[in-house]
Amino acid sequence: MSSIIQKKAAGFYLIMIAAAAAVISLIRFCTWAPAHNAMDTTIVLALAAGIVMNLVMVVKDEDLLVVLSTACYAYALFRHLTNQVGSFVDAFQGINMFGDATQVGNIVSIAIVMAVSAILPILAGFMRREKEV
Repeated sequence: MSSIIQKKAAGFYLIMIAAAAAVISLIRFCTWAPAHNAMDTTIVLALAAGIVMNLVMVVKDEDLLVVLSTACYAYALFRHLTNQVGSFVDAFQGINMFGDATQVGNIVSIAIVMAVSAILPILAGFMRREKEV
């Protein structure tokens, strides 16, 4: 295992940080969503698929996996935000009708961690992920 890690460059570590952020956002989403009737299995599946793709990159460096994992994380992010539009509307209007205005902070904090997991693979796509021998 240490021989595999010695061959990796900075882009690989960004991919692993993105996977860690996705795990954190998956845990946060799965603990928050059922209590607020906001559970969406497509978000869970997209985050899980992105995590699996990032973990596959430990043994096989593939540009397509970087693109697909970024797409999965971005889908999860935007699906999460669009599902909670009612809460944002309630917060801006000062009412409690379409969602739960008190949960906007939680929604945004989960979205920020999802955004980190979506942005880091984009940056890693422009960097080396394996050191040249």
